[in-house]
Parts: sequence; C-alpha cells; structure tokens
Amino acid sequence: MLRRLAAFACLFVALGSRLQVGAAPPGVALARGGPLGADRLREMLQASFIWPNGLVDRPGVAVGFRRAFDLGALPATASLSIFADARYVLWVNGVYVERGPGRFQPNGPEYDVIPVERFLVKGHNLISVLVVGNLSGGKVMLHRPGLTAVLEVGGKTVLATDERWRWTEATRYRSVSASWANLVDARVDCRKEDDAWLRPDGDDSRWAPCTRISGKDWGPLSARNIPLLRERDIAYHLPGSCRLPVSLAEGKALTLTTERIVQAYLEVALDARDGTELVIEPFGVHYTARAGKQTHFTLDSAGLSQATIRVISGSATLTGIRLVERLYPFDCVGEFDSSDGFLNRLWRMCSRSCQVLSEDAYVDCADRERVEWMDNDPPAYEVTRVALAGVVPGEAPAYSDPRLYRELLRRTALTLQPEGWVKAHTSSDRYDIHAKMEDRACDWVCGVRKYYEATGDVALVKEVWPAVVSQLEYFLCRRSPRGLVRGRDWAVWDNPLRYVTGETTALNAFVVSSLHDAAALAGAIEDDARAREFRAAELELKTAINATLWDSRTGGYFSGYFDDHDEHLDNVSTRGPFHVPLPVVDHRTPPTLHSNVFALLSGTVPEERRHQVESAVEQAQRSLSGGQVMIYYYVSRILYSRDTPDADLRVLELLRANWGPMVDSPLDCSWESFSGGSKAHTYGMFPAYLLSTYVLGVRRDAPTASGELVIEPHLGDLSRASGTVSTEFGLVRVAWKKVGDKTLFLVSAPEGVHLRFRLPPATSVLGEAECDGRKIAWVSVAGRREARISGGYHEGWFGAKGGE
Repeated sequence: MLRRLAAFACLFVALGSRLQVGAAPPGVALARGGPLGADRLREMLQASFIWPNGLVDRPGVAVGFRRAFDLGALPATASLSIFADARYVLWVNGVYVERGPGRFQPNGPEYDVIPVERFLVKGHNLISVLVVGNLSGGKVMLHRPGLTAVLEVGGKTVLATDERWRWTEATRYRSVSASWANLVDARVDCRKEDDAWLRPDGDDSRWAPCTRISGKDWGPLSARNIPLLRERDIAYHLPGSCRLPVSLAEGKALTLTTERIVQAYLEVALDARDGTELVIEPFGVHYTARAGKQTHFTLDSAGLSQATIRVISGSATLTGIRLVERLYPFDCVGEFDSSDGFLNRLWRMCSRSCQVLSEDAYVDCADRERVEWMDNDPPAYEVTRVALAGVVPGEAPAYSDPRLYRELLRRTALTLQPEGWVKAHTSSDRYDIHAKMEDRACDWVCGVRKYYEATGDVALVKEVWPAVVSQLEYFLCRRSPRGLVRGRDWAVWDNPLRYVTGETTALNAFVVSSLHDAAALAGAIEDDARAREFRAAELELKTAINATLWDSRTGGYFSGYFDDHDEHLDNVSTRGPFHVPLPVVDHRTPPTLHSNVFALLSGTVPEERRHQVESAVEQAQRSLSGGQVMIYYYVSRILYSRDTPDADLRVLELLRANWGPMVDSPLDCSWESFSGGSKAHTYGMFPAYLLSTYVLGVRRDAPTASGELVIEPHLGDLSRASGTVSTEFGLVRVAWKKVGDKTLFLVSAPEGVHLRFRLPPATSVLGEAECDGRKIAWVSVAGRREARISGGYHEGWFGAKGGE
C-alpha cells in the first residue's frame, strides 16, 4: 500500500508542477484612478464632456477628435482616463492603443484608466479618438454622445477635454450601426479620411473646436471595475498552399479559418486600386479603398471560426491579416483528469467556453447576441470560480475572480424600472417579452448573496440594495388571495409552462429563494426590519405553495394554479398569445419535473414530504434525454444532494449521454441546447463546475470569511480522478484513486484554509481511514464521517475494514 501511495504521490506532484498553489485575497483590487486621486478625477471628468457644436446627432454618428500637446521630457508614467458614449477607439501619436469603454448603463458609466507612457515622446505628441454614438443594440443604449478625458503625466494633469480639442467628420467611418450582437462599421470609405487625424504633424487648422456639454446627462462616473480586456493574435489558416500576399480581382475572395470559434476582430493590410470595394464578413463591413497601401481593423470583434474578404469591384493585394482576440484576461488555472477521457475533454471544453464568453461582461453567446443577461449565471460565474483566474501583468492572480460577476449585478440594479422590476438584460434598449423576466430577477437577487459570500463586499450589497427591495416588493404586491405570487413561469424553453402567467410552483419557488437570500443580505447590512419582513414573507409563501399546490395523489407539486381568465388566454405579446398548454383540473395543472425540482431547491418542501418529491424527481429524470440544457444543471444539483453512489453515477451518465456532440464539435464551445440554437453559449458549460465541485469534491459551502472548504468526492464509476480547483483562497489540488477496496487520496490546499474532509457514506458506516499515516478523529455529519484538517499537503486512504 505504501508503494502504491508513493507512486500516486509522484503523479500528483506532476499534476501540480505547472501551477503555483497560493492564497489570493477574496477582495480583489479594482481599477484605480491616476495621481489626481479618484474623487478629484471623477469630478474633473464629469465636468469635461465635449461634443461638436451644431453636429447633427444622426444615428450611427462617427466623429474624429484630436489634441496636440508638447512634453518637455520623456515621462516615466502617464495615464489617460477616458469615457465616451457609446464607444471610442484611441490612438496616441498614430499608434492604436485601446478601445472602450466597457458596456454601461448611462446612469452608471465607468471610465477607463489607460497607461500611455510607452506611446509618448519628448516634444510634440498627439491624442486621436474616434467616437461612435447614437447607437442602439444588444450592448449599447441610445443616449446622447459625448467624450471626456484627462491626461496625467508624471503625477501632473497635462490636459483635459475642452474647447482646445478639435473635431472632424472626415474619417473613413461613413456609417456605423449596432446590431443585436455587434457594433458594425458598415460603410467605410478611406478616400474620405483626412490624414491629419492620426498624424502628429497633420494640419487640423480647418477643423472646428469642440464645445463643452453638461456631464449631468450621465450618471456619476466611476472608475472601471474590471481589468482592461486582453488582446492577442490568433492563429488562422488560409486555403490550400495559399500564402500572403494574395492578389484578388473583382469577384474573388479569400477565406481564413480558425481551429475553433474565437471572439476576435480583423485587421487587414492591403495595396489597392483607387475605389476598390471589398466586403469583410462576418463583420458586415463594406470597404472602399483609396489608392495605395492602407490598413483597416473592424470596430468590434465577432464570434467566428472563419472570415472572408471579398472584392466586389476593382482589385487589391492583401499584404497582411491579423485576427486579434479580445476577451477578459482569464487564464484557465484549473485542471481535471480522470479515468474517463470523455469527461476530461468535456471539462476542458466547458472551461474554455467560459473564457470565450467573457468580454466586458459574461455574454450569453459569442455567435449570435453577445448580451449580458442575468441568467448568464448560473453557470458562468460558477465555472469561473472553479476553473479560472483573472491574470493581469504586474498583479497577483485573482483566483475565482468575481469582478465580471460584480458588474453584472451592479448594471442589473441600474436597470430598475418605474414599476419596480429590473430588466432581464443590461445596456440595451430592447423592451419586448424578454425585457421583464421574473425568474431572471430572482436569479439576480440570489446572485447578490452568492457574490457577497464569495467576497464580503458590503459596499456592493448596499449599492444594489434599493433595487433588491424594489424587486421583492414588486413580487409581494402581486400575491393572490391564495398568497401566491402571480407572474410568468420559468422561461427556459423545455418548461411546459414557459412564458405563461399564473400562480406557478416554479416561479413561486424562485421567489422563495430570493426572499431567503435577501433576508440574509439584510442581516449583512444591518437592515433588521427588512430581514424580518423577508423572512416572514418567505415563510408565508412556502405555506401558500404547500397549501394550494401540493398534490397528495402523486406526491409532488402541481405545476400551477390558474384562474378562469388564465385558462383561456394569457400573456398576449409579440410572441403570444400564450395558452396554458397543460390540462387544467380544478384550476391546477399536473406536476412537472420543473415544479418538483424548484420546490426542492428552494427549500419549500417540508421534511415529511421530501422523500416523495425526491422520488418524483428521480422517476422523471430517468426519462431525460436531449431537449434543453439548463434543467440538467438543476437536476444534477438535486442528484448530488441525494449523496448516494447511484445518484452520483446518474449525473455522469447524463453528461455522457448528452454532451457528446458538443465535445466532438470543432467549435470547441458549449451550446445553448442539445439541438439548434447558439453553438457558443453559456448554458452548456456547467459540467466543468459539476466535475470540479462534486467529482473532485472541492467546494465552499460557507462564506469565504469562514476560511473553510469542503473536500467531498463523488467519483461515481471513475477509478481515478485528479485535478486543480480554483478557489477564493487560491489553488487546491486533489487526487483520488481506487485500488481494490480502498481509495487513495492526496490533497494540497493553501496554508491557513480549514478543510472539512468528508468520507463517502459507505466508508462512513463500515470503513477505515488514515490521513498522513495516522487515524484521525471523525465526527458524523449528515451520514458521512467528517474530519477537520488544516491546509497544506495531506495523503492517506479510506476503504472497507479488513482491506489490504
């Protein structure tokens, strides 16, 4: 046994050789202002908005700004703080620097702080900014355009946006639009561009001076709360033996492909005949060239696995092509390896998917919408917590980086509507059936608690608290005489009652969960009155569900209660009318998998009914095959809560039976559903979370402030499993290997972390165990034997009595 354990330890050391185990503070440092100090910088930016006087604010306006200045010496440090509505592209001395800002609600804009010292020179310098505004799409809202910036050099303010900045419409961007997914430089004509724009020695004497405008048209500016996005070149393939340069005559095209889907923008260098017209897809760019050499990059990135440059008139020689990925600076620091090669590939595909779908927000899909929805978590932040770290040069890795999730929660609060509800998605003018989604609002409230327990960030809780209270009051004001909240049911697509308004179990269970978590948040910020109110409302709602929606005949929960009006017609909208699709008997519709699942997960089911409801879910999930993805996430959580070998194995069987096409897809990204829909979507990525949290068994049940992790494997039929899990405390490595009737284990966690090491139920009843060469004191907790050990390196075994 000792020889086997020593060999196993060697494998474990090899697993961790590429990764440093170290603790990172749960509260991650956010973006900072420059030498001015945050308060003074905000004030200065708010007071320094400019825009061209008399410029017609037509849709898709594109304006070039420039400001020349002199420096007496080469600076050691320099930063430009900048915000524009809706988007900017920044050059310094003719060199591309950055684009931004991050997506924003106009009532809560964030400015970027960009280090620019490496772009400056002694003597004459130039800042050039392209601003596109008056756009409405999936990630921009129609709002007044404007620009504000402050340059600090060597600790001193050198300039700010004012009347000395000059502007021109003589740029190549003749028409800019916003689709649901992208900002599109739809019509580009290089012949119209004034060369002075980007050249430090350019003559801008004919350009008009800018005019100051009121910064009160925007909410209070604050510093960017996430790192600047990371840009890096992506390898691509040209057809056959094709090599650059490539000459294209009229009607000819060049298509480049990538090995898998990427989120990137395209830069093209070409030598063209005057007036040559090209189309660049999938970016939607119609490009008219000037004579000679030129370069163009697209304003926005796109989710793609191929791009095409087609000459529709004239001729051009393509001399250079760059495909530049632009994503949140996540690195995958987790690992998963087991005796099942399919699960190993599934974990890697899912963790990569989270990276592809992380830009200035978690976005639902790279290939279609790129919208920040509240239901991007679960699972995006959950996968981040176990697999990723935010990695910025010069900073410590932010394991389980919460900053992107914080932005989702904050921006959602800023969408609060006069009627008291928050929108299902942010930074968008879309107001249709998907603007108000009751279940997403509950996800958001619960997400605030999830974030708070991960970070201890009381300031964020206080900031969004008024919106949380408003949303819950919105629900509580819509209770029927039966005490049930009336609204639309869970709108994920395989729920039979999706979009249907009534008094449904799933929706009411979601509200129960949000009341429960809001009461905990109220306690964290010492709002005792609200804590009592929400606890009482939670209890009342649970009582109403059990009184009205319990079906004693089937041992489950009716899916809904519908009054006479509901039974005939409901929810007339752009996608309606929505009729109640299930048989209605005595105002109630039959139990469904969804109604029972959410009743369980919300804690609504009394203990005396729990076994019946779990049995109903167990029976229903046996017929799960294909369909939509997200119900599998919730079913898997219930199966793992059963804490039996059969339930553990069933989760793995569900993954193996349904995720094969995703894993085999060359796109290497998770899907929206098992058939159809987006092929680069957040929904399908949650297996990475399950495999790390349950199979490897590393999870945090208590707030990060407790300093505590649970180590509890659920191996199913795997003979071995090992890996690295990202946690708020740093990296944790575990390895499990079955040898006969024993399981060998190795655990390595940061010093100072308290580990609750829990043995499987069978071992807890009959078995023996050793850790670090000695038997340790065990206590019985929920059917498992549990030991409390400190961080560091541990090895041992557990198994049946009398084993080898």
